[in-house]
Amino acid sequence: MANIRDIAKHAGVSVSTVSRVLNNYPYISEEKKLKVLAAMETLNYIPNHLAVNLSYGKSRVIAVVLPWITNPYYLRILEGAIKQASKHNYHIIVIETHYEEAEELKVLEMLKHRSIDGIIFTTRQISLKTICDYETFGPIIVMEKNDHLPYIFINQYEALKKALYYLIEQGYKKIGYTLHRKNGFSANERAKAYATIPENMQYEDFIYVGGLSVTDGMRLAHNILNQKNLPDALIVTNDAVSAGIYAAFQNQNVKVPEDIALISYENGELSQINNITSVDLPLVKMGESSVDLILTDQVESQELPSSLIIRKST
Repeated sequence: MANIRDIAKHAGVSVSTVSRVLNNYPYISEEKKLKVLAAMETLNYIPNHLAVNLSYGKSRVIAVVLPWITNPYYLRILEGAIKQASKHNYHIIVIETHYEEAEELKVLEMLKHRSIDGIIFTTRQISLKTICDYETFGPIIVMEKNDHLPYIFINQYEALKKALYYLIEQGYKKIGYTLHRKNGFSANERAKAYATIPENMQYEDFIYVGGLSVTDGMRLAHNILNQKNLPDALIVTNDAVSAGIYAAFQNQNVKVPEDIALISYENGELSQINNITSVDLPLVKMGESSVDLILTDQVESQELPSSLIIRKST
């Protein structure tokens, strides 16, 4: 198999000239460039782009960190990231962590050892301080507003507040909401929003923790229906959980919205199919903008808007 020394000898140029042609360097004479290209064709030379990238300290790979790859919420972010990375001739690798700090730390170590060129944390378990310690090794993007790292985020405080006050306007008085976990950035913002409604409408028993999947939603619905005091409206953490709750309610002859109204976060296919009112989140755009933030100096941290899409579940 031919190498760049063979190409240089065949073309009658230096090895450095061949290297410049392979890397599209400017200021190379057209004559020399054509000689190198002709030699490559004659010798059937296939450039090793991985070696070229590594010679410049680049892997052209960005890691997207997410808790579960099976959840549509994170898949839509991933879709946007892959789409945008491809435009810049970069690749995406997916790191599924299950919220394990050790797994998140492994990704940071990959950045340190230049196996990847940047990291997008869709969510995290590890401390922000620990992440900041690795910022000198390459760009790291988080999906939460902060004072230390570049970010792309959706204002979860305003999103939940919008849904809460819409339900209040519709006459609902016992409003609850669901969370995947209690200690995350989004969970804290939603708790702040819930605290803005009148005190006599705040029910600690109507804040439900746990679940990201359809099965989780069905289990959560059964737990809710076993309570003596039931909410008359629920704002659900994502479409998958919402679909599970909706299916379980139907199986138990609980009418939506007559008995319990539903609002979902995400506004993906599951909300649309089940006709569930949803907070529309620009998740694909989040993925795209996160890649731009890693690769483009001109792009700044930003907040993306959400909107409430009204359907028959409220």
